[in-house]
Amino acid sequence: MRLGIDFGTTRTVVAAVRGGRYPVASFQTADGFTEYLPGWAAFEEGQLQLGADVAVLPGIPLVRSVKATITGAAPDETVAALPGGRYSALELLTRYLVHVRQMLIDRSNLDIDPGEELEAMIAVPAHASTRQRYLTIEAFSRAGFTVAGLVNEPTAGAIEYARHTLGALSPRSQKRYVVVYDLGGGTFDTAAVSLVDRHFDLLGSEGIARLGGNNFDEVLADLVLEELGRSQEEVGERTYAHLLERCRLAKESLNPSSRRVLVDVAELFPVDQVVVNTSELYQRTTPLIERTLGAVQSILGALVEHGIDPENPREMGAVYLVGGSVQFPAVQRLLRTRFGRKVQLAPQPHAATAIGLAIAADPNAEIFVREVPTRHFGVWREGDLGREKIFDPIIEKRIGDEPQGPVRVERVYHPAHAVGRLRFVECTALGEDGQPQGEVTPWETILFPYDPALADRADLEPFCGGRGPSELQEEIVETYEYTPSGLIRIAIENRTRGYRREYVLGSSAHL
Repeated sequence: MRLGIDFGTTRTVVAAVRGGRYPVASFQTADGFTEYLPGWAAFEEGQLQLGADVAVLPGIPLVRSVKATITGAAPDETVAALPGGRYSALELLTRYLVHVRQMLIDRSNLDIDPGEELEAMIAVPAHASTRQRYLTIEAFSRAGFTVAGLVNEPTAGAIEYARHTLGALSPRSQKRYVVVYDLGGGTFDTAAVSLVDRHFDLLGSEGIARLGGNNFDEVLADLVLEELGRSQEEVGERTYAHLLERCRLAKESLNPSSRRVLVDVAELFPVDQVVVNTSELYQRTTPLIERTLGAVQSILGALVEHGIDPENPREMGAVYLVGGSVQFPAVQRLLRTRFGRKVQLAPQPHAATAIGLAIAADPNAEIFVREVPTRHFGVWREGDLGREKIFDPIIEKRIGDEPQGPVRVERVYHPAHAVGRLRFVECTALGEDGQPQGEVTPWETILFPYDPALADRADLEPFCGGRGPSELQEEIVETYEYTPSGLIRIAIENRTRGYRREYVLGSSAHL
């Protein structure tokens, strides 16, 4: 069975491919049938509980989001957010996805046989690092899914948009692009995606790694605590986590005509509920929403490089709202003030990404998706005697570029040291001097033995910075391959002596 799986910050949504239709899976839980699985984790009675199996009770420590917990972590890095258990980021995510797979088989409306292959098209935020992409693909594979491909979340939203507007996207249509505004529980992505000839090329992308509905929950929780005369430090981490969950439920009950929001705080505080004026909530969340508008404006300004006039409304299909948090009334109000009738809410905002992924997984849909690197990737090398650090930008952003398929880069040089110390990083921007700027994500450091006498040594640290008698005679070849799925594979070879080591970024050991 082919599936589109949107692993989100607060919830996971699954859509299936069914003969040209893309139904959203429903799951049987203790609260009835729902169209999502929560991203919770908790340690209950000595056992790790995940998703729909978590009992959200005040006395139990709650992790509200597995995704937020593992974002930015190396696959083998220990996650410390779970009292009572020690799990690596990869292990925790794999266990959560095993739960998702089991729920699909045992407690969903999709009628899946236990031994049936589940082929999944999956997504990550457009500005997700290679570490996050690798971690996501690896965990899905270990959980028993066959990964059909990896798509940026806003691109999936554009595909779902096109499904509803194919009649308006004829060869004579003036609509050239759609702006996807994707506000989830913990991340914000916006992208301009081409609509020409049903080839969904990424024209521009911006993202804010930690901005979403969770931030609105925090604002509401702070207002509740102010009403109670309490502080976050005073109530403690465990009670605050449960308060955030109750604030989420209250927030999601709002509609544009709501004047007050009622937060149920029974069992947490000596009152049953706290009443907050929505005007105060919207005022305090407005600066957060304005940050997202700034990101949208940034990608619109960059469209001129593609021959598109961002001031011509006929060329824009829509500002398409997807993600569970776009239904927050203050979000739609500010967007409509800026873009008027161009703002279009997805029919199922919380499921739009999953449906777009399912369409991309359907070979009969004739949808062509082309993804490209959305971050710069490079390495700091040691200069003479290790005193100087030289940054080498290896793979640059290729948004709007034409070539399709893997990006392959090669470096050939004669080293000056016995051991190469390569510190890999990703970043959202490069300065005029070629140095990393913006959001910088460090990767692990790789040590490679340039000196053939060290080729079989496991511990190379003691030899770093030193020279050997033959280093300058050795020809070293580094090969980098950025695959369409977002993985970076590295091979480093001493071509003179015929030995090499291979790596996949995110794996703690060479292959």
